[in-house]
Amino acid sequence: MPEEQSNQQSDSSSEVLRYRALLDAMNDAFGVIDSEGILTYANHRFSELLDYPLEDMIGKPITSFLDDENLFILQNNVRMRVEGLSSQYELDWTMRNGKKVHTIVSGTPLFGEDGSHQGSFAVVTDISWRIDAEMKYKLLAEQSIQGLTIIQNDQYVYVNPAFAFLVGYTVDEILSMSPEEGWDLIHPDDRKYLLQLASDRRSGIKIPMPYEYRFVRRDGSVRWVQAFSGDIEYEGIPALQVMLIDITEAKSTEARLRSSQEMLQTVMNTIPEYVFWKDIDSIYLGCNENFALVSGVDTPDNIVGKTDFDLAWRDVEAELFKALDQEVIRTDRPHMNVISPQRQADDRDAWIEINIVPLHNEEDKVIGVLGTYHDITEKRIAEDNLIKSEAKYRSLAEQSVQGITILTADKFLYYNPAFKELVRYPDEELSIMSADDVWDLVHPDDRQELRKRMEDKIAGRSVPPRYEYRFIRKSGDIRWVESFTSRVEYGGTSAVQTVIVDITGRRESERELRVAKDRALLYLDLMGHDLAQQLQVILNSAALMRSAVDESNKESFMKVIGDAVRRCARIIEEAKVTEQLLSIPIRERKLDEAIESTIKAMSKRSESITFETSYSSRNVIIEADDFLELLLSNILMNAIEHNPKDEKKVWVELTEVDIGYVVSIADNGMGISDSVKASLFDTSRRFGGLGLHTAHYIVEKYNGLIEIHDRVAGDSTQGAEFRIWIPKPGNSVDT
Repeated sequence: MPEEQSNQQSDSSSEVLRYRALLDAMNDAFGVIDSEGILTYANHRFSELLDYPLEDMIGKPITSFLDDENLFILQNNVRMRVEGLSSQYELDWTMRNGKKVHTIVSGTPLFGEDGSHQGSFAVVTDISWRIDAEMKYKLLAEQSIQGLTIIQNDQYVYVNPAFAFLVGYTVDEILSMSPEEGWDLIHPDDRKYLLQLASDRRSGIKIPMPYEYRFVRRDGSVRWVQAFSGDIEYEGIPALQVMLIDITEAKSTEARLRSSQEMLQTVMNTIPEYVFWKDIDSIYLGCNENFALVSGVDTPDNIVGKTDFDLAWRDVEAELFKALDQEVIRTDRPHMNVISPQRQADDRDAWIEINIVPLHNEEDKVIGVLGTYHDITEKRIAEDNLIKSEAKYRSLAEQSVQGITILTADKFLYYNPAFKELVRYPDEELSIMSADDVWDLVHPDDRQELRKRMEDKIAGRSVPPRYEYRFIRKSGDIRWVESFTSRVEYGGTSAVQTVIVDITGRRESERELRVAKDRALLYLDLMGHDLAQQLQVILNSAALMRSAVDESNKESFMKVIGDAVRRCARIIEEAKVTEQLLSIPIRERKLDEAIESTIKAMSKRSESITFETSYSSRNVIIEADDFLELLLSNILMNAIEHNPKDEKKVWVELTEVDIGYVVSIADNGMGISDSVKASLFDTSRRFGGLGLHTAHYIVEKYNGLIEIHDRVAGDSTQGAEFRIWIPKPGNSVDT
C-alpha cells in the first residue's frame, strides 16, 4: 500500500506540474478567483495582457483591474457563478498604463466537495487585434459572437448571423417568419415563462436580467441561451432588443466541474487553444479535442503514440515542429510566438502562432514538451489585405497629378510628389518640418482660417470640404490652390487628408475675364455718359453761338466748344491707353526712381503744389511696364485736381512690407466719403474718373492691390490716402 500511495502521489504531482505548465503556455490569459473575488492564480499571459508583474496581481481583488462600467458587467457574471452558472461575455480591462484591452471572458464556477461555492476560473481571450483590423478595414459585417435580435409585434425585424446560426435558420428565413412561426423557435416548456416576462415588462414590472430559456433548432436540437433585453425604438416604432449568449455547453459541463482534475481537462478541451504534449522523442502523449480534429485523429485518445509525420501536416511542417521540440528539450528553454503554416485535416491551409515549453519531472529533468497554439489565419489575412490596400493607395497617391497630404495638428504624416512639386521644397526639408514649419508654407493671410478649419476637422466638427487659399513656394512664388479635406485614421492617429488642386492659372484667367468685362462696361459708360455729355455741351454751345450777336459771347461759346472737344479727345486717348495694358510686357523696374520722375513732372505744372516724400528703401525692384508712371501720375492727378484749396499738399511714402512694397499717396483735400470709397473702382457705378480706373487696371496687371483710406483715420474730411501694394518679384496676390 505505501508503494501504491507513493506512485499515486507521484502521478498527481506530475499531473499538477503538467497542467500548470499547460496554463502558463496558453496563448490566452487564465485566472482563478476565490469566493471573495480575490485573484488567487494568474498565468503569465494574464500578466502580459495587463502589463502587471504577477506578484502585483496575485492576492489583489479582481475589481482592481476594471473601471466602473466593466465592474458592473463582471459583478453580474460573478453572481451567476454563485448560482452555479457559466457565461461568456466581453470585458474591457484597465492596463497598468491606463489603456483598455478588449477581451472575451469565458467564466466557470468552482465548487468544493461539499457543493459549496469556492470561486470561479476564467479564460480571457484578447480580441483587440480583431477590433483594430475591423476599424482599419471599416468592415460593416456583423461579427458578434452573441446573438442579437429586434422584435416588434411578436415578429423578428432584425437578427444577426450569430442568432441565425444559434437557431439553425438563415437570416432571411427568420425575418420572413410569422409571429406564430417565431414562437415555434422557443422550447414549449419556456413559452409560458417568456409570455409572463413580456406581460411584466408591459406592466412596468422589473424583470430579471439576465434570464434563461431554450431554443429548438431546425434539426430538433435544443440550445440554452442567456438573454439580456431592453426596450428600444427601431425605425420610429417601439421594439424589444434581445442579446443572447449560448450557454448550452456551460449547462452541459456544470456537473463535471467538481474536481480540479476534471476542471483542468474541461478547460483544455473548451479553450480556443490547440494543446498537445510529447515525450523527449517527439512522440505524442496527448492533446485536446481542438488539436485532435485539425490533426486528423478525431479524438484525443487516437493521438497517443503518433509523430508529426503521421498527422495531417506537410512533411516540411512536421520537420519544423520536431526541430522546435528538440531545440526546447536540448536547451531547456521555451520557444514562444513562432509563426508557421499548417495544412489541416480538412485540407485547409492555416497560419498558427505556437508556443512550446519544456515539461519537467519532480527531479526537474526535461521529460518532454507541452505545446499550445492558436489559429491566426484571419488576423494574417486581414494584415495582408491591409498591406495590399495601403500599397494600392500609396501607388495611386504617388501618381496623382493633384497634391495629397495627410496632416495632424503637429506635422506631416504623408505628402505625395505632386505636393512636393507644388511647394518646390526637397524631401530632406519637407520630411523634417515641424508644425510651425508646415504652416509657414501657407500665405500669412490664410493661416489663421486654415488652422481653424484643420482643428475643427480633426475634432470631428462640421467643416465645408472645399476651401481656396495660397501656398508660398521656396522661391517665394505664390500659388493659389483649391483643397478638399476629409478626416482619416492614419497609423492609429487622427489626421486630415487633403487633396490639393493648383488653380493659379484658373484664377488668372478669371481675373483677365473680369478685367475685360470691366473695360467693356467702362467703354459703354464712356460712350453713354462722358462723351454724350460733352457732345451735348458742344451742341448747346453751338446753338447759343448761332443766335449770339455780341462777338465776345461768340468767343466764349467757342471756347466752351473747344474745351469740350479737347475733353472728348482726352477721354478717347485715355481709353486707348487701357487697350495696350495687356500687350506690353512686364520687366524689372525701379519703383523709387519712377516715383521721383513722376513727382518732378507734376511739380512743373503748378507752383501751388507741395510734395513731401519718404523712402524706407532705395533701388526698389518690382515687375512693371511702361505704364508705371501713368499709374502714379493718375493717382497724383486725382489728389491735385479734386483739391479746392489754394495751398495743395501731397505726401508720398514708399515702405517695404513682408512680400511687397506699399506706395502711399495722401492729400489735404476734401477727402472721400465712406459710401463712395467702397464703389470708387466699380465700373458699373463709376464714382471715380477714367484715370482712377486706368490706375486700377495697371495695378491688377502688376498682381497688386489698390485701396482708399482716410488720411486722418476716422475723419474723411481731412483728405484721402491711396495705398498701392505691389509684390516683390516672384510674389503675387489674386484680386
